[in-house]
Amino acid sequence: MFSDDIATDLFVQNDEFESESDFEQTGQFDEVCPSPKRQKVNDFFASLDDESTEESDGSDESDWEDIPIPSVSNGLIDETAAPESFNIVISNEDSDEAKKQRQRREKLQTLIKEKQKRVSIQYLSVLCYIIHARIRNGWISSRLCHKKLKGLLPESFMKSNYKSLKKLMKNPTNNTVNGESDKLLVYVIKYLIKWFRFNFKIDQNGLRVLGFLPSQGDPTTYFPTANTKIGSLHDFISVIKKFKHNRDTGAQVFTAILRSLGFEANLCMSLMLLPTLRSANLQPKLDKEKLSRNKDNDLLYPYFWTELINPFDRLEIFVVETICFHNEQDRLIRLKRFPSNQRKILSLNEHFTERYAPNLDRFNIMPPMSYVISFTNNNAVKDITPRYKSDISYRYFGRLDLRTESGRVALLVQSLVRSFNKHHNYTFEDYKEFDTLREIAFLNYSIPLTFSSMKKNPNIVTESTLRYNEVLDHNAKPIGSVSITKTKRLEPIYFKNAIIIGKSEQQWKFLGRSIKPDQIEFPIKMTDALQPRTIFKRKVFNSNMLNNQSELNRTKLYSFDQTCPYIKEKVSVSETGEVSLPRNKYGNIEIFKDLMIPDDCYWLKLSDSEKIFRYFKKNKSNPPFAEAMDYVPVVVGFDFRSKLGNAVPIKDGIIILKLQEIQAKKVWLHGKIMIHKLEVQFKELRLLTTWKFFLKSLRIKERVDKDYK
Repeated sequence: MFSDDIATDLFVQNDEFESESDFEQTGQFDEVCPSPKRQKVNDFFASLDDESTEESDGSDESDWEDIPIPSVSNGLIDETAAPESFNIVISNEDSDEAKKQRQRREKLQTLIKEKQKRVSIQYLSVLCYIIHARIRNGWISSRLCHKKLKGLLPESFMKSNYKSLKKLMKNPTNNTVNGESDKLLVYVIKYLIKWFRFNFKIDQNGLRVLGFLPSQGDPTTYFPTANTKIGSLHDFISVIKKFKHNRDTGAQVFTAILRSLGFEANLCMSLMLLPTLRSANLQPKLDKEKLSRNKDNDLLYPYFWTELINPFDRLEIFVVETICFHNEQDRLIRLKRFPSNQRKILSLNEHFTERYAPNLDRFNIMPPMSYVISFTNNNAVKDITPRYKSDISYRYFGRLDLRTESGRVALLVQSLVRSFNKHHNYTFEDYKEFDTLREIAFLNYSIPLTFSSMKKNPNIVTESTLRYNEVLDHNAKPIGSVSITKTKRLEPIYFKNAIIIGKSEQQWKFLGRSIKPDQIEFPIKMTDALQPRTIFKRKVFNSNMLNNQSELNRTKLYSFDQTCPYIKEKVSVSETGEVSLPRNKYGNIEIFKDLMIPDDCYWLKLSDSEKIFRYFKKNKSNPPFAEAMDYVPVVVGFDFRSKLGNAVPIKDGIIILKLQEIQAKKVWLHGKIMIHKLEVQFKELRLLTTWKFFLKSLRIKERVDKDYK
């Protein structure tokens, strides 16, 4: 049996009843919930026997009083003493201002939830679009699909033009100087485009995501349903046999035709992500009669198209679209894949086209293009957005700005591309193409002409639009100049990868880094934008302002280069040989990363470890198998919400000497066994107490029924 002190220190009894008022009505609260310090289990059994004996005799009549019952007349209660009327006053506890504040908070919470919902839908759509296109790309690379498509092509074409081109493709060294092979290749591609447009029938709608689904809206009334669903390769081959479906499937079938003829053709998909702003468009209701006539012809830009690598010049690609564009010159565009070794200056006209990016005008109802993903013959995934979209330099910075929504989406896309290509071996041409795309992104940008648009621009920055914790690298080279302030002064423009972000010493400590000792006196910036969050620091802040010492409130900011891995605190040994663990003035140690654990120490993260060791230290006793050991509670963070104006430390485990790790775990196990036994003891005591209350209530009811019948 454990002592009452152990019960108090190691276990807090949970009351199963809602409040003390449940027992105050019977006057039995002190007897029903006895304190463990005042009554033990044996005394409880004895008191239960004594009380049952006294109440069974019925000798104590003084505890009961007669209750006057209203007189009864003609079977009805006499109501003469009742008041004639009464008033009920309902007071308005909340003032009008409090109601407005509550309504504003509720509205803000609703807006935040709606924003989170739109962002989640956007992230999920990125994943679904890429997976959908990758599955289709795998189908159009199958041999069975190629065999069916070859059988559909005209025999005259296969035996004449294609046969001649195939010979030139097998022996590229025999290519004539005057470009006959190039002319023949262009002729074959244009012939296939015209043949495909004439034979492939559009009989249903494809992707048509123009906005978010309204709340409580039926998807069937807003999004078209496919008449012929494609769920497997067998279904896709059935569509090839019929040679009719929507225009998205048509672009995939045309890519499969080029692959069946031996060309290296990549399937391209435009990710047109919906904006997550509050003013984002909603999906319009379907006009089924109109859609049955135009079959997505009101969508002016394609979701899918094809990139064909020139077999005679791998520096060049043909961008092919067969259904959406009506101008013949837009269906076949020639671009440079990457420049030759001799050329050093890159020309945007040869490497970039804006024909596939939707224009924001009254004729276009499609959302803007966000990304263009390419899928190769071996199902590798590439991000080729710079070839079709401008103003995306930020995606090729060494560090993405995850504070912005565009930066987080870019990180998601890059992570998905790396995940899908984890088994893909990149070639030298792939690396040259990636370098070219990066160079295009850094050349193809626009300069805002207003202060607000410059501040929102993710690519470039001026000194006047820097944030409170940002400075420009002194080695950065400007890329231009612009006048966006009221003074009309020209300011140099820099890419945002020239920004250096500073953090305070405490912020770097949260990240597991320390300021270099020789850099403490050389911060990159001093700021007063970081307001204190605790009451004590606010008092100091206000006192400095009243005493005209505002410079004391400024916070020093340091860059990453001015930091080093966290400088660990050390274990001290006194002259007498006593070992002392490191701790702060509050008796704790702050550890936010595992690398901050002091040398020769071990972080014990087991539950209730601090409570168990505190009990043994408080009672100056240890288990018989353990010797005295020092410990320090570990603070892993702070809670500013549970107690406003205070930083409540969040603790997780303790640190001990590494030599005492096994011994400390034994002490912890011994303490957990004690806690478990106490829990069982108090549970049994609670059950007995409950039975006592139940039996006593039955006796009271029996006595009341007996005396007042």
